[in-house]
Amino acid sequence: MDAEFFQELSSMEPFKDSFWWAIKRPRTTPCEVRVAHGELTITHDPGAGVPMVRVPTAGLEIITPGRVRRLEAGVVLRIAGKPVAVMFDQVYARQRLGAAKEQGAGAFVGQAAQPAANVRGNMGLARSITARFLAALLAGGAVDTTSGT
Repeated sequence: MDAEFFQELSSMEPFKDSFWWAIKRPRTTPCEVRVAHGELTITHDPGAGVPMVRVPTAGLEIITPGRVRRLEAGVVLRIAGKPVAVMFDQVYARQRLGAAKEQGAGAFVGQAAQPAANVRGNMGLARSITARFLAALLAGGAVDTTSGT
């Protein structure tokens, strides 16, 4: 049975297996990540309805290296032969900034000035989202080649 998963305000980016990647990752446009009906779909512009990625979950290879796995903030997949990181470490900050923008300029500036709170919130939320995403991928038939690392 497939587990369904949906998360907006996520990140998808090319993955480079280096120490600096986790520190100097590029800022990316938020995207929607969905696992449903045996497919992984990642869409950068939900209004346009054109997915950037649409692949079957059955046989999808999970290749998350140990250092990224320990962060528990995302999953690295092999898509079309290339490593791609699907990350959730900015979801919390993007949610908070979106809410602050709706409240007005003062709230926006106040939220932007709280980086320590954002880091704690980012990582706490990212861990729970990553666990749900990984569970949905595995339920859909993805193969985790890194479970022993």
